[in-house]
Amino acid sequence: MKKFYANGKLLITGEYLVLDGAKSLAVPTRKGQSLNFQEKKGQTLSWKSLDSNGEIWFEAMFSSENFNVLESSNTTTANFLQQLLINAKEIKKPSINFSGEVTTKLDFPRNWGFGSSSTLISCVAQWFIIDPFKLHFSISNGSGYDIACANSNSAISYTLTNKKASYQTIKWKPTFKNSFFFVHLNKKQNSAKEVAKYQKQKQELSLQVDQITKLTDQIISCETLHEFTILIEKHEQIISDITGIPTIKNQLFSDFKGTIKSLGAWGGDFILVIGAEEEKDYFSSKGYSTQLNFDDALIC
Repeated sequence: MKKFYANGKLLITGEYLVLDGAKSLAVPTRKGQSLNFQEKKGQTLSWKSLDSNGEIWFEAMFSSENFNVLESSNTTTANFLQQLLINAKEIKKPSINFSGEVTTKLDFPRNWGFGSSSTLISCVAQWFIIDPFKLHFSISNGSGYDIACANSNSAISYTLTNKKASYQTIKWKPTFKNSFFFVHLNKKQNSAKEVAKYQKQKQELSLQVDQITKLTDQIISCETLHEFTILIEKHEQIISDITGIPTIKNQLFSDFKGTIKSLGAWGGDFILVIGAEEEKDYFSSKGYSTQLNFDDALIC
């Protein structure tokens, strides 16, 4: 049996503008996704996807020769998988046998937004022994920072220029890491749709790209919670201005006295909150009980 694994991700800075060349700070998560392949004789490839509880959430049967969908429990998911496998085969044109059984397993709940697609793309690229970025850009409109996180064991600074990814592993473990935490908004944002919506705006954003790049550098190197707070508040306002979307604090938590930053596509998944235990109680009282500390969530 062949076994593959990819880390999940959280985008700390640079959401949206990373697509236009802004430097972003991203961190791999401790929870990711595995893919196991058991080769068998025959002409089919069976696929089974398990959620974080070990329950089957998707099943399909493909032709092992051309990946035609023979049967599936969800047409949309099956079509995405089919295209992913076809593209992977096109990149490498491998002569290996694809007859057998695939089982994938998520470590995190499907609605967390830790990268169910990016971890899958990374695992498939490992299986086919191909460049994960080539596979990613063949099927996704995303920046690819999540692909970089999938195979990294530390935080990264990431830049995308003309669909070419550039990233460096960095040390990002702020001394004040216990003074902020992550809260799930009880829903998953559709990143592909949000990216498409953003790209339709066609704004001149060179100034904002430079501002976010500078803020990312400052956030990576800052040494005090006070400075960190000021920087992420500036970041939040810049993104709000260019997207026309009110900050998540103004939308949902206007009575909260602390600082909040959206992570990734706005409107879902996780937010970063500066605060201690009493601030956690605030979010719990509003029904947002999934809360993660820095060390519990991230690989740094």
